[in-house]
Amino acid sequence: MSGPLEETQATKTLRTRQRLWAGMLRFFARIELVVDRVVWGLRRRFGRLGPLQIVTYRGFGTREHAVVRGRLLEASVLERSLPADTAFRNFRRMLRRFFSREVPEATLKAALGASAVGGTTDDEGYFDLPVPAPALPSRESWQTAEVEVVSTQVRGLLPTRAAAEILIPGDSAELGVISDIDDTVLQTHVTQTLKMIIVTLFGSAFTRMPFEGTSELYRALAAGVSGHADNPVFYVSKSPWNLYDFLVDFMDHHQLPRGPLLLRDIGLREAPPVDHKSAAVRQLLDTYQNLPFVLIGDSGERDPEIYLETAARYPGRISAIYIRDLGGKNRKQAAGRAQTLCDRARTYGTEMLWIEHASQALAHAQKNGLTRGQ
Repeated sequence: MSGPLEETQATKTLRTRQRLWAGMLRFFARIELVVDRVVWGLRRRFGRLGPLQIVTYRGFGTREHAVVRGRLLEASVLERSLPADTAFRNFRRMLRRFFSREVPEATLKAALGASAVGGTTDDEGYFDLPVPAPALPSRESWQTAEVEVVSTQVRGLLPTRAAAEILIPGDSAELGVISDIDDTVLQTHVTQTLKMIIVTLFGSAFTRMPFEGTSELYRALAAGVSGHADNPVFYVSKSPWNLYDFLVDFMDHHQLPRGPLLLRDIGLREAPPVDHKSAAVRQLLDTYQNLPFVLIGDSGERDPEIYLETAARYPGRISAIYIRDLGGKNRKQAAGRAQTLCDRARTYGTEMLWIEHASQALAHAQKNGLTRGQ
């Protein structure tokens, strides 16, 4: 693989604004974690639990191995957005996502098909329960796991159960799709810092908008050439798990294909965002070794470089790379960067297309046999 590419001034500006947003999220998450550790220590000694809520995340796996993921919270804090919510209520809900009361050191049990496994929540209430060789009741792509709380470190446990959606791609799948979220699907207005902060804090899943044509592109890729391939779509982002319900509601509201989300924890330990996305992409390609993949991202962060590294690591596995061009003040430098990256993609046996509208990617996918033609 050739050396790293020189970063343009336009890209540096976009990354600075995206890091501002990420830093704001980390600030809220760190305050939450410190407060929760103090409060939990007191409640463990003197208190009682309120009603609990198991927040399950859409997971994925194969017929040999699957993982059930989620978080255990006290139910009175986390509220889902509603279409009629005011801007002030959206702001209050956003804050509550970062000040939820998680339940650490709880024992849980998860069952998928005829297989069951136990585990515990970590310091921030997250659980990650691997289920080996699940005996599944059907060949459907989406399976349902059952999760229940067995015990906690605080008195007052009431029976608590929840269902978790697990994606097991079927034999009809022709390819997989891995997509970034911010600035790729969801408009964050990263080039306008003040507007970005306002819409993030005061918007909701029902007022925030995807880029035009994105839903149609993703549905076409999910349908595949046959029109009923049921190709799996995975959404990978460095956004925190605190925003999971907002992102799921946003995708469902705008009719994006249902798919697992691979987000990250941003507590006191700040994981490098590049490592998170790279690791998530590698995990998906290693899990589904018989599937080629389409990778979708944007030009603001390191999506193009990460996807090229993936193409080099997995020869012949990447069918296409679509990069949404976020622009910048220096169009000449941006165009030079795009051309260099596209040339490099061809040396790795794939094609990278920089797009300004989702219809360009759709036309390319139709022409190259990735989706059904018009």
